[in-house]
Amino acid sequence: MRGEAVVNLATSRHSVLGMSVLTALILETAVFPHLAVHGIRPDLVTVVVACWGLLYGPREGFLAGLGAGLVQDLLFTRYIGLFALAGALAGFLTGTVESKIFKESVWVSTAAVGVAVLGHEFVVWVLLRGLGVPAPALCLLTVALPGALYSTVFAPFVYRRLLLFRFREWAREREMTAGAGQVGQG
Repeated sequence: MRGEAVVNLATSRHSVLGMSVLTALILETAVFPHLAVHGIRPDLVTVVVACWGLLYGPREGFLAGLGAGLVQDLLFTRYIGLFALAGALAGFLTGTVESKIFKESVWVSTAAVGVAVLGHEFVVWVLLRGLGVPAPALCLLTVALPGALYSTVFAPFVYRRLLLFRFREWAREREMTAGAGQVGQG
């Protein structure tokens, strides 16, 4: 019974991640083109991945970034692995600070997400340069930095949503642990 509850918890977690990435992709393709400021659009997928890493740690952040990035690669680029690698790094690196931040602080997490999005854009730029795609360094100042700032505007909303889910998950884990202790005593 307890193993079944753990599987349901993990399945629910991955469903939330999948729906969050899908929602981000839909917003990025259907809504955000109309909200572009001088051609700059927010990167909501990376915001979701960074928030996930902050809440679940480096392994989950890495896997979330790898999966979300691979979906982006398959849908939007001809360079398979470009966004997968950048997303995996962003998720992993934000995940490494998961145990060091005060999770309830939306502002600390927002700053971490902003840095993660900027790092993601830098990795994409480096990889494109490595592939021979002309991408001047000025793009980092004129596209990557404003894009990271614009994306950061959405970070508190995404983080709060995922944090509320994480709180519910922690409560269920405590209930399962308490229930397992009572079964063992009886």
